[in-house]
Amino acid sequence: MQKTYHQELPIISEELSKYLNDLLGKKLRKKYLKSIITPMEEYTLHIFKNYEKIDIILRNLQNLGYKARINKRFQNLIEVKPKGPFKLIVEEDLKEIVVDNRASEMIYQGSDVFIPGIKRANKVRKNDQVKIVSLEQILVAKAEALMSHNEILSKKRGIAAKNILSPYKVPSLLELQMENEPLFFQSFPAYLTSLNVDPGSEDKILDCCSAPGNKTIHLHELSGGKGKIFAVDRSSNRLQKLNERIEKFKLRNITTLKGNIVEMSKNWQVKFDKILVDPPCTALGLRPRLHISISHKIIKESSRYQKKILKACSKMLKTKGILVYSTCTITKEENEEVIEYIINNSDLKLVEQEFQFGNTYLSQSQIQCGIQRFIPGIDQTVGFFIAKLQKK
Repeated sequence: MQKTYHQELPIISEELSKYLNDLLGKKLRKKYLKSIITPMEEYTLHIFKNYEKIDIILRNLQNLGYKARINKRFQNLIEVKPKGPFKLIVEEDLKEIVVDNRASEMIYQGSDVFIPGIKRANKVRKNDQVKIVSLEQILVAKAEALMSHNEILSKKRGIAAKNILSPYKVPSLLELQMENEPLFFQSFPAYLTSLNVDPGSEDKILDCCSAPGNKTIHLHELSGGKGKIFAVDRSSNRLQKLNERIEKFKLRNITTLKGNIVEMSKNWQVKFDKILVDPPCTALGLRPRLHISISHKIIKESSRYQKKILKACSKMLKTKGILVYSTCTITKEENEEVIEYIINNSDLKLVEQEFQFGNTYLSQSQIQCGIQRFIPGIDQTVGFFIAKLQKK
């Protein structure tokens, strides 16, 4: 017997539901939740070298069945619409592979099933058709097993099952066979973030939470490869991936450093012309999200750490230097309240952003200029926040 599955809203706690209602209001909260469970309406593919290949890349996307076009204002961006939504119809008696929440969200938008994300695959045999479900039993795909349960247990990596049908299909560099080309998918607000840093060829630039490095590479591109960039991150694995990209694409003038920028800043005497602060956050703007387990306690803890990072970086900025702060979340504690804190506890002031596209503001916030905010349900992108500050 076949059954059609459709998930309209992500699984969230009552606490988070109330928080979103207080933050956004009942109508916008509903729009946000309906949007956050889907991929972005458009994905942006950022080409940062070999610009002459843009037309070829565009044709490749179109040949794969994607609606794609070059951005009218930024000629090194290709806008791509995902495919879907498709009806997810599966046989109820199929064996199942259970995956973790992050993996389920990737598979939901077309990814194959990779071994590291699998939690259970009881009695699955090679060539079985299986259903892929999250830990909360949300069905995300129908797939064909490429290996048995025992093989999955014995291996640490590789594709365990081929995605046959999922609600959406989002383009990937793997599908394009362009993993080694100088390009990457990046949300439009993230692209705007680096533009507003406006790095020059003679600038000394700090990217203090840099890995996996999309914004680092963009800063390098914008400075003509001449600005001196210091890319700092706490994660060795993520920083290693950035180092591999730097080496692969022969990017110069980028120095990577592992460490906590708050602690590192205590011993640094160097001053920077430009600083990008894109700190760890609750990521309530990322899409798609099928399950969100963020609590108000986590939001407050995240905000406290962000304030520490921003305060540390403000001390390393030259007079009249520029600092851009960004997050991929929608909470006021991690965005407007962090900016209010730093204005009141440092010599930084808000300044207007040259590249301003997000015009959604929170009614309860006093800050209405010098920032831009993107909210799913209003803006057709990820949830995002950008503020631009200058040292007095």
